[in-house]
Formats: sequence, C-alpha cells, structure tokens
Amino acid sequence: MITYIASIDVGTTNTKINLFNREYQLIDTFKSSYQKINHQNDLYEMDFEEIWQIVNDGIRLFINQYEIEALEIILTTAMHSVQLLDQEFNLSGQMITWADRRGQELLPQLSKIEKEKVYQRTGTPIHSMNPYIKLLSIYKLNMKIASIKDLLFYRLVGEWAIDLSNASSSGLLSLDTLDWNQELLTQLGLSVDDLPTIRPVNYAVKTFHKSLQIPIRVVIGTSDGVSSNYIFSDLNNHAVLSIGTSHAVRIVADSPSTNVAINNFSYAIDAHHYLIGLASNNGADILAWACDIFKTDFNELNEICINRPVDQVVFIPYINGERAPIWQDSATASLLNLTRNASRESILYAIILGMLFNIKVNVTHLGELVAFDKIGLVGGITQMTGLTQLIADVLNKDLYISQMENAETVGTIHLVHDMLPKGKYTVIQPNVATTKSLESLFVQYLKESN
Repeated sequence: MITYIASIDVGTTNTKINLFNREYQLIDTFKSSYQKINHQNDLYEMDFEEIWQIVNDGIRLFINQYEIEALEIILTTAMHSVQLLDQEFNLSGQMITWADRRGQELLPQLSKIEKEKVYQRTGTPIHSMNPYIKLLSIYKLNMKIASIKDLLFYRLVGEWAIDLSNASSSGLLSLDTLDWNQELLTQLGLSVDDLPTIRPVNYAVKTFHKSLQIPIRVVIGTSDGVSSNYIFSDLNNHAVLSIGTSHAVRIVADSPSTNVAINNFSYAIDAHHYLIGLASNNGADILAWACDIFKTDFNELNEICINRPVDQVVFIPYINGERAPIWQDSATASLLNLTRNASRESILYAIILGMLFNIKVNVTHLGELVAFDKIGLVGGITQMTGLTQLIADVLNKDLYISQMENAETVGTIHLVHDMLPKGKYTVIQPNVATTKSLESLFVQYLKESN
C-alpha cells in the first residue's frame, strides 16, 4: 500500500520535491538549485543529467529517511523545454529552456499570415520561446524531440510519454484534434514516432524501479502553469498570477481562445479545460536586478512598497526583452522623467511599479478574453506584505494567497486526483483611494511603454 506521495516540481532554476502522507499533509521538502546552467548571449541551457541526479538523490533521501516501502510520484515540469535525442534515446546537446532565443533569427522570414495560421492552430505564440520556432533553427534529421517531462517519465518507468498540457505548449499540437500536428511535423522532417506518446494528466504506470529498489507508481502530471491554477481550484471566477523570475497570469477556461492582437497562449489540459493566459520575461527578476544595482535587499523593497515615496519617475521594465504584452526579444528598459528631485527610494519605487504596471497590462488583456473578478497569487513574493498590498492596489482586485505550505506542488495533486479541497487563504483587498492615486502614473506608463 502506498503511504507517501512525492510531488516533484522541475523548474528552470531548481527542482523541488515535496513529500506528503496519504492525508496530503506535507512531511518534508527537498530542494536543489542547478549548478550547470549555461546562460550567455542568446543561450539558456540546462543539463538534464543534473536534473535526473537531483530527482534521484531527493527520492532516495526520503526513502531512506522515512523507510518508504512503496511510493507514488507525481510530476510537474516547466513548459517549452526541448531536448534532442538520438534513436537510442541518448542525449544530444543540452536541454533548451523557453528563455533560449535560438530561432528568433527565422521569425522575420515567416509571413504574418503564416504566423497567425500556426498560432491559431496550436495556441502557442509565435516567438522564440516556442519549441516549434526553436526546432526550425536547431533540428537535425533522424533525431527524436523530447522535453523535461517525457524524459523524466521515461527514466522512471521505461515508457516515452508526455502529458497533454506539456504537449500543448510545444507548438506542435493541434488544438482541434489534441494530437501532434502532421503539417508542422512534415515541415520539420519529423514523424509521430520522433515524439512521445500523448497521455492524459492522470495517466499512471506502476513498476519496480531497480535503482530506487521499491515499487513506484508514477503519475505523469502536468505543467507548472496548470499546477499553479489548480492550487485555487475551489475558487470561482478567478485568475492566477504567478510571479517568479518571470511572471504569468492564467485562467482555466472551458474552451480554447486565441487572439492575434494579444497573442495569448491557449493550452489544452484535457478535452474540456484549457489554460488561457499571458507570460512575461520580467517578473521578480526585476526586483533581484534592482537589489543588485542599488546594493539592497527585498526587505528594503518591501518597506518602500509600504511607504510609497511620491515622484513621477516611470520605469519601463523590459530588461530581459519581453514576451507579453509587446513580444519583442530586442526590447530594452527605460527610466523616464528623472529629475534632481528623485531620491534613491523613489527610483526603486518606480522600478517596482514598472514591474507591476506591466503585470496590469497583461491582467487587463486576459480579462478581455475571459472574465474574472479575483486573483490567486503564487510565488516567493507572497511573503512580502507591502508588495502584495501594492499589487492589489495596482490591479484593483482582491488577491487570494494560499496559506498552504509549499503550495506550488499541490495543484498537480489536486488535478490528477480530482480533488476539490477547501483552501485557506489570506485575502488582500485593494485600497480604493490608493488605486485611484496610481491611475495617472499608469496612464503615463502606457504612453511610454507602447
């Protein structure tokens, strides 16, 4: 009998494994950051063998420490990763993440009509983050195309399979059939045998793992974006804002939705549920950058959010180029309206507001596609009370923050086990007066950022 669940969340900077008991109570957490990231110029690569070693080390640690005799493993992984394999499943090169910009050089060669056709067919924005665009640049004939999810599943159970939600974010899946798009595969020189089998998010395989030396049941799971939304599965009419290095705002809808003007993503979870949203390159990385430049820390930034110095400095936050809302890899940041009256604190406040105004634009665009009246907030910034209140004020919506410890890996458990637990939330309401006072700055931001 399985008495423990290991929920594994593989991101682009670290892997976290949360161990739960049968009552879904958190027992322990194992987390390890990557040491072999290659991030230079337009490259952003990870080493899959390092990820695999971290997963093995974490699971073995739990097995030994808690004398686990049988284990259920549930997988959650970042979207848009690409790993080339030879026909014997040997790795060819490094694992490429969404942030890798290879393929951007080919975008000008695609006509507007062709871009819109492929986008509406797949629901994946035509941008260098899209694995399809990367493959146009890097694919070699007679290679297989893998991702973090299907490689982990293959290593654990010996079956090469990917969940529908991650397959849908590959840019190679047809939204109407929920299967690999033959026209795109032909264009790339691929066959369906060069891609993993698509499985539902609750697909599971039982096996005895020789390395772990115990019976395991591996549930293929979903993507990090889907998982974040299902943390709040008991709420109605809500979107979820995830702020990590980047940021994304997402909502689960009953049907796909694409808009060529907004360029939102639309990824299938199953035949009746779709993840609709917009993702930005510039989330809390903006805050980390500001801390580095101004020799400060997140504690001071939080205090600045509370005190809110008055000034008219405007910050356009595209330090990492940008996906939504402008879709320009070459975009750069700007600091505007700077005068001698500006203080160190007012400049830092402008930088924070620039990040939040960018989020507000994406939240507004998402609201034009699917209606919602509240926002679930996830990410490390949920511990910053001054910043979270400022987020509520800027967005002018109630924020719901889960009180569950390590909630980021719980959403996938909710989804694959078809659970609808009653969550406990801290609710932050916007201050109407403050929201109104920020309007003129936001109007100015919009004028300068377009």
